[in-house]
Amino acid sequence: MSSSGRHADRALLPADGPLRRTRTLGPAQMARRAGRLVGMHLLVPGSAQMVAGNRALGRAVVAVWALLWALVLAALLTWLVQREVLVGIATSATGLTVLQVGLLLVAAGWLAATVDVLRLARLLRLTAWARPLVAGALVVAAVVGSGAAAWGAYAAGVARGAIVSVFRQQTPAQAAAAEGLGRYDVLLLGMDRPRGGGALYPKSVSVVSIDSTTGAATIIGVPTSLQDVPFPEDSPMHRLYPDGYRSCIAEPCRLGDVYTEARVVGASLYPDAKAQGTTAAAEAMRDAVSGVTGRDVLATVQVDTTALGALIDALGGVRVTVPRSGASAAFPAGETPMDGERVVAYLRESRGTGAEQVDRVLRLERALLGQVDPANALLQFRTVAAASSGALRTDLSQDTLTDLAVLGLRTRTQPVREVRLLPPAVDPARPDYAAVHRLIAAATG
Repeated sequence: MSSSGRHADRALLPADGPLRRTRTLGPAQMARRAGRLVGMHLLVPGSAQMVAGNRALGRAVVAVWALLWALVLAALLTWLVQREVLVGIATSATGLTVLQVGLLLVAAGWLAATVDVLRLARLLRLTAWARPLVAGALVVAAVVGSGAAAWGAYAAGVARGAIVSVFRQQTPAQAAAAEGLGRYDVLLLGMDRPRGGGALYPKSVSVVSIDSTTGAATIIGVPTSLQDVPFPEDSPMHRLYPDGYRSCIAEPCRLGDVYTEARVVGASLYPDAKAQGTTAAAEAMRDAVSGVTGRDVLATVQVDTTALGALIDALGGVRVTVPRSGASAAFPAGETPMDGERVVAYLRESRGTGAEQVDRVLRLERALLGQVDPANALLQFRTVAAASSGALRTDLSQDTLTDLAVLGLRTRTQPVREVRLLPPAVDPARPDYAAVHRLIAAATG
């Protein structure tokens, strides 16, 4: 090797120091030296390498440690002054991927640095009592530090997997539809099965309309018993029913029957539905509700009532205000804390009136909009994500999810308005849809 190469190699090594000179040290002195190295590693990772090992490696570890602290402090500051940024990252597949990879690198780096300190400690030259203490301390440090980072990477991966499985990448058509929107109008279908079993059907229908600037929300309760439902002119269902939904295949031709009919015969009407992450039945319902409300519904979310309970539990439960008119032995009047099981029971307990079903759904949705803090939900995002994958089916894009999650921080600070398409304002058997459009426009304008 040339002299210049040898000089370059020496330049990589730290200068001689008391923690590097070990030839003349006895076991007790080596034990004290090892204790100092362990303490330095735990307080400032990389500092042990700088004084007793490879200085270049030590500088790199210290730089990463300082960067991590800077990121933590920046995250805390952001949490206090602008939570929207963190919510946006935690509901973005890209943001979660970066977080997952970063945490995996931290786990591997911490493990490697701790093993290197174990090497520098030179266990065989320590006193008999010091060897297990030093080794144990470093093993615990490695397991706790790397384990915590690895668990965080796992949780981020679970959340990312749920988002990718439930929410699709935004298509050019969706991006064009969402651009410049004054409001986000999302159709919510509460899906359930008949008591005797069978296919899912929409037991409840509502539209959540959120102002894209202020986050102000309006919930529109739509009874499934509406008749003569109009379809927009560009809807495939309009070709079958240009004068409204009557003389149909799925008698008695109410709003809820649109789903049943489209599930059977709608595949030819909506051939691209599956590729877009939805179904012909959901697309037909979106067209029907767009015609009913006069709103351009952006996306559909189908919520499985059975699986909804797990999602409510993941969110920490909800407090629902039960009116006297809807009270029962199981659900007395007043504000009632509910876990997931009780929420499902509340939604399924029915006296057979469409008005009561609409009322219960709207009360639950209003409670969730007002009480669920997206920022706090991030603390339970692994559980929430896992529950969401079982409870939701939607064509909502990942980009729109992020936008809505950010707006949710503003929504919960404002009163939620309601529009109920029920008597006396609306007669489900003979609805005046022009009047319905004016009613909704006034509430969302």
